[in-house]
Amino acid sequence: MGGRRSPLEAGVPCQAELWGDLGVFEEDEELEGFRREAEVLREKLREALSHTSGNIRQSSSLTDLTSDSTWDQQKPHLFPKCHLRPKSASSPWIPSITIPQPFQMTLREARKKSELMKSYMFLELDKQRDKRQSQDEAECQKQFRAQPVPAHVFLPLYQEIMEQNEIRRQAATQKRKELLLSTQRPFSFLEKEEKKKEAIRQKFLAAATPNESSKQKQASKKVPKSTYDSLLGDKLKEAELYREIRIQMRAKDLLKSSVAPIDTSNCRREPQSRTATRTKQERLGFLQDRSFSFKPRINPTIPDFEELYWAFQRKTARRQEIKEPTRNKPFKLRTSNLHARQRQANEKIKDSQKLSKVSVQKSHSLPGLSSLSSNTLPVHITDATRKRESAIRYAQDSKKEGDKEGIYWLEKQKMKCQAMQKSLNSRAKALDPHKSLEETQKEKSKQIRQNMQDRTKEYRKELEEMQLRVKNRPFLFEQVTKHGARQGAECRYRRTLQQVGLSEEFVRKKGKDATDLLGEESDVHRQITECQMKTLT
Repeated sequence: MGGRRSPLEAGVPCQAELWGDLGVFEEDEELEGFRREAEVLREKLREALSHTSGNIRQSSSLTDLTSDSTWDQQKPHLFPKCHLRPKSASSPWIPSITIPQPFQMTLREARKKSELMKSYMFLELDKQRDKRQSQDEAECQKQFRAQPVPAHVFLPLYQEIMEQNEIRRQAATQKRKELLLSTQRPFSFLEKEEKKKEAIRQKFLAAATPNESSKQKQASKKVPKSTYDSLLGDKLKEAELYREIRIQMRAKDLLKSSVAPIDTSNCRREPQSRTATRTKQERLGFLQDRSFSFKPRINPTIPDFEELYWAFQRKTARRQEIKEPTRNKPFKLRTSNLHARQRQANEKIKDSQKLSKVSVQKSHSLPGLSSLSSNTLPVHITDATRKRESAIRYAQDSKKEGDKEGIYWLEKQKMKCQAMQKSLNSRAKALDPHKSLEETQKEKSKQIRQNMQDRTKEYRKELEEMQLRVKNRPFLFEQVTKHGARQGAECRYRRTLQQVGLSEEFVRKKGKDATDLLGEESDVHRQITECQMKTLT
């Protein structure tokens, strides 16, 4: 015990070394924490020294601290001599604890980590700086050039072309109008139309003039007929047209005389072109002039179109011409009166009568035969007529057969197209992953109904289980009595085991071994019976 040092003496070199390391690595927070912990421990040890006395067995950690005497001898100047423990046998032993020190490996790893982080940050900054410099150099190398003057600046103005086209169109319209007026001829019922117009005009004037009294009426002069003459309206229109032509020609002359050379320096056009402003003025100019010359007269009555339609139908039905049907008249050929052909004519008449009877019996398409009277004379039918009729009949039959074949072919093609369309639709549905809205809606509704049914079934099942559980559960007093009986039986079982000197684990282990032996015996017995059955078979 004399050669051992006190805990404070052993901890002072470690503290000095720790301070030295902290002086080197002041940025490390963990080392600073170690220093604070060492100070706290030193204060606690000082308090413990004042209250404790006697020798206590030294811990294994103090042996490590005391064994490092060479380190204390090498660095005696790091701590004062007053703190050195006296090497006497009578001095009391001072307890201490191991002061933790950071390993060089952890310090080295922390230093490497900080250096790696710094190097990574410097690399990122260098990359960003190089990228910015390359962008600046590429931007500086760009050459800016002014664009040439567009070609449309040197072309004639669009407005001039449009004005020339408008003048040409108006001149052609005027020529066509004059040609039509020159070819016009007055009709015979112009006077009647003028009288009707005059009567309608008088009626409207009478309805428009207010009646001050039923006896006294204002006597107004009639409007002269020359005012409503069609020639006067034509003259006014012609004068207006000449005026517009003069205005356009004057504007064109002024524009030609006031045109200046195009200034290529001012290439920018106005935000709103002259064509747009002029079109706007032409379209919306009537809004500025409030004194409108034209005042239409509106008929307030609404015609009954349905009644007018039926009246027109009745009128056309009355005017419709009905042609009378052609009536068949019997005729008599005089060739049968000749003596040389008398016998031949009689034979031909008989043959024709037989053929007519056969044709009447076979075909129902001759309604005129039944309407003939008994006084009609038989008609002589020649060979050419019979051949013509047979040819016509053959042509009609062939035409009917051709029509039937065409109808059959069309039906066959239609059925083939329908079958092909069905197969194509089925293949398209099979290949197309998308489904129609109707199918998806049906599937969703079906799935929702199925989910609702499943939920209701689960809910009912849970309710039944709950009811069954509640029904089968014993009453509370029964549960209490059963619990008490079980606890009493367990207590008696433990008491008997303690009296005998056995433990629960021993009994459980022996019972488990017995069950295993019984299982093995049952397996062996089963195997023996199987072998006996096999030998018997």
